[in-house]
Amino acid sequence: MPDFVVGLSLPLGFVDPAPIGQPTSIQFALLILAAVLVACGVICSLARLKWDENDRLRVASKVLMAAGGAMALVVLIWHSTTRGSWLPVGDNFDALIWLACLLGLFLFYIQGRKPLTGLDWFVGPIIVLLLVGSVLFGAREYRPYGHNAWQWVHRVSAYGGAVAFAIAAAGGAMYVIVSRRLRQKGPPGKSLGSLERLEHLNVVSVTLGFALLTIALITGIVQWSSTKQAPPLAKLLLALLAWAVYAIVLHAPINPRFRGRRAATLSICGFLLMIGVLIAVQFVGGSGR
Repeated sequence: MPDFVVGLSLPLGFVDPAPIGQPTSIQFALLILAAVLVACGVICSLARLKWDENDRLRVASKVLMAAGGAMALVVLIWHSTTRGSWLPVGDNFDALIWLACLLGLFLFYIQGRKPLTGLDWFVGPIIVLLLVGSVLFGAREYRPYGHNAWQWVHRVSAYGGAVAFAIAAAGGAMYVIVSRRLRQKGPPGKSLGSLERLEHLNVVSVTLGFALLTIALITGIVQWSSTKQAPPLAKLLLALLAWAVYAIVLHAPINPRFRGRRAATLSICGFLLMIGVLIAVQFVGGSGR
């Protein structure tokens, strides 16, 4: 094994060979490389702002991000094989990788069906953070999840909602930028799409995410009540705040005061709260975590 991999494993708190099912240092190293590839792909995409006609940068960005996503998927399959289970959220390590892979698939679907150049500038960094988070949390405390049906519904809906809210946050950030350019009577930023399309992307993503988050909250409360344990307050409060924020965004078409930039900004704030929930899941114990 290369020296840098061995050196990395010591401060992170894991050694090879790992117990059955626990991620190995090689898997961690591959995930770090995948995150670097995705980050390089985002940088190439951003470089097109200066060299807009350079098609090689567009191709390089797609190849790098695809390579990073493929590498993360290989790690996910490898880890699932060692665990002996193909369920997507079997532990805190592969759950974050699944989130990254789902976001990557969404990005390639949108860009392949109806390209929205600039979307990868916002979704790409989220994918990188998820991959890095899987390494940090998987190394700090590898935590296999249980097999209770309520727990599976809770986790799938919670992580699925997080994916939808990440998309809404990306669309909201792009909406804010385009709106500011228009108010300043500057170039509208053709690569970021129209306000109408970005608002539609935001509304659809929030609608899906809100439904999934509602299911996650209900199933989480049921779990806590069935185990007669007090729910983790930090996790519960952050989830309720995120739910309230997205409830406002979801009803923005009814109340014109919360349409447009305000709804987009609230989508970004709600996603930050969801990140807080994901972090709380890793640090706070409790039933159904």
